[in-house]
Amino acid sequence: MAGFVSTPITEAALRAVLGDDADISIINPLWVRDRASGKAVAGLLNCDTVLAGTTSSLYNSGSLSLNECSRFLALTIEARYAAAATKGIKVHVITSIGNSDGGTHTGGDDAPSLSDDSAHFRIPNGLVGLRVYNGTDGSSGVITGNTETTVTAVLAGGVANVWNSGDDYWITGAGYDTEDFDTWEPGFAADTFIRQTKVYEPDPIFMKVLIENMDPVKDVTDVSVLFTYENRS
Repeated sequence: MAGFVSTPITEAALRAVLGDDADISIINPLWVRDRASGKAVAGLLNCDTVLAGTTSSLYNSGSLSLNECSRFLALTIEARYAAAATKGIKVHVITSIGNSDGGTHTGGDDAPSLSDDSAHFRIPNGLVGLRVYNGTDGSSGVITGNTETTVTAVLAGGVANVWNSGDDYWITGAGYDTEDFDTWEPGFAADTFIRQTKVYEPDPIFMKVLIENMDPVKDVTDVSVLFTYENRS
């Protein structure tokens, strides 16, 4: 309602009609019910092992939609360090506006790999494990490699199972920023299990978490990411 000004009198009158839990304020002048109905916990990532000197992939992480947890989000990281470990892990929080990537094949006909000159896929090989769909041909395949503008996958289930010029494609779970939304390092001590939580104001729409094992020799095991979010009604 344009021009609405919230005052104690109008707020009291509106709450008398809409109920005491109507959220009415200067930053929320349209009266709506917007109170927390509790918190919930769910898993976002679960890796038995992150190899030495490697980082988990987009495929390893679930896609966290922040549409329903607009005011509270906490990420809890768990990991077990080896007895001879010398370095810990680094948490990479990345975000997306759509949780997908798509476009048109700009390469030639009967091509075994997708090419899109306008694409900016996450590199190196950031899409491995995700599935690419050829919407024109009706086929799809698990991605085994990618550059900034190309995707390699064996297509199946379609008419020709190849890429032709102008074919539409999409990749669910892709389209994430090339730069981190946040990066931090949990506590580290060799031969220990660690659990650490960080709270966020979740302004983005979609979020994933990548775990980097900074130890050049020793794997890190029992790696998981949990998220706690506030239900809104």
